[in-house]
Amino acid sequence: MGRPDDPIFKSTTVTRPRQTGHDEAAIKTYRYLRLGMLVAVAVLVWSVAEEYFQPGVHCLLGSFSSYYYTPVHAVFISVMVAIGFALIVIKGRTAAEDASLSFAGMMAPLVAFIPTSEDPNGVCRKPMQNIGHYQPNPGSRFISASVSNNLHALVFAGYAAIALVLVAFFIQWVRTQTLESIGTWINLAGGLVLVVTASILLHWTYGWVLQSHERAAYTMFAFLALAAGANTWSGFKQKNTTRAYAWTYGAVGAAMFVVGLVFVVLQHIDRSVIGGHLVLFIEAAEILLFVIFWSVQTVERWNGTV
Repeated sequence: MGRPDDPIFKSTTVTRPRQTGHDEAAIKTYRYLRLGMLVAVAVLVWSVAEEYFQPGVHCLLGSFSSYYYTPVHAVFISVMVAIGFALIVIKGRTAAEDASLSFAGMMAPLVAFIPTSEDPNGVCRKPMQNIGHYQPNPGSRFISASVSNNLHALVFAGYAAIALVLVAFFIQWVRTQTLESIGTWINLAGGLVLVVTASILLHWTYGWVLQSHERAAYTMFAFLALAAGANTWSGFKQKNTTRAYAWTYGAVGAAMFVVGLVFVVLQHIDRSVIGGHLVLFIEAAEILLFVIFWSVQTVERWNGTV
């Protein structure tokens, strides 16, 4: 048995690889990656809260995405990209969970790189503009160039990732004469289709892409809800998993879908409800539910990976 010296491993024993298949370094990396996701969310909340407490403000914009035009800009983009990266690289326990996390992760950078529509009459906009903390120029050449550059870089990252994976597969085949499973090749093919599709959209329907912020956000939360739901199904099938975890995942996944449906209905009726904070309220609810799902899953898988 091993006991690493890091504080995060205090009072924790980790079984050696020959007994579990996971060594200490793998579990350490897995734990830090999962905890880092929660830290990223906390950083975004803190950054928004700091703007709320600025002298002369003491109010919130209509959505988290609206903070793209404020000093939160860099934090918002960084957090979304970090979350997207973590969702993609973390392996799910089942194919359904893994695919859901990966697709959600692919949407996160789009939410970051494509700014939400700027509302001239948005709640809290004037107080923040009065203190110089709001710079609305969604049509400026600089922001347009930034969006274009970032989206093309994101597509390039997709091609680069696929190329590197193929190289890794080839090296593995040369060394061991073994190939990856069919499921892995299907996932890789799916990723290639997505990247090629993104290239086509950027070239032929760029105007449509620029209006995709909300669609990307909806899709991201939908896949996160599916990931929670996938854990419900697999949880009941795992003999070493308590039903409490499975029920929690099911409740969270269902709640995420319900919250999303409520938003779709309300935004068509009256988007000014909750003092103009409907989108912010829905985003906060979805984020809170995701944090609950992620925290519970981190506790469940603390002494291993998947």
